[in-house]
Amino acid sequence: MRYVAILAVVCLLSVGMSGCISQSGYEFKSGITPPKAVSDLMKNGSVILFITQNNCPACEQTRPMITDLQKQYNGTNVTRPMITDLQKQYNGTNVTFVNFNIDNNTTSRNVGQVYGVSATPTTVVLRKDGAAAIFVGVFDENIVKSAIEDARK
Repeated sequence: MRYVAILAVVCLLSVGMSGCISQSGYEFKSGITPPKAVSDLMKNGSVILFITQNNCPACEQTRPMITDLQKQYNGTNVTRPMITDLQKQYNGTNVTFVNFNIDNNTTSRNVGQVYGVSATPTTVVLRKDGAAAIFVGVFDENIVKSAIEDARK
């Protein structure tokens, strides 16, 4: 019994020291190759993906928080497109907000698959290097804002 308790403590310590447990409530994970539709946007800086689907009450509940975050960053060179047609132009700013509805087109479904979307809404904060902090469901706006700030560094 004592051996099991010691082993559990050692495992928890090693996980904590490796950065797997985040004090901030999120973690940027590397190793995900963004699809071209997203990587093109990342050339200008951080990207916030809001991945939704039709008839999703939680998506509708979260949408005002995304809009609020967009407004908060409007004064700091943030573009606020809700791009579903990714051929549209975007401004050369340091944060881009993009909505992908996985029910609407193949590009959106592919983006959802790349980021492991199993439920909507899923909000993905991407750093310029491609590392992703992923939030599933209705999120705490302050935690996502903190992730955006970290992504902009």
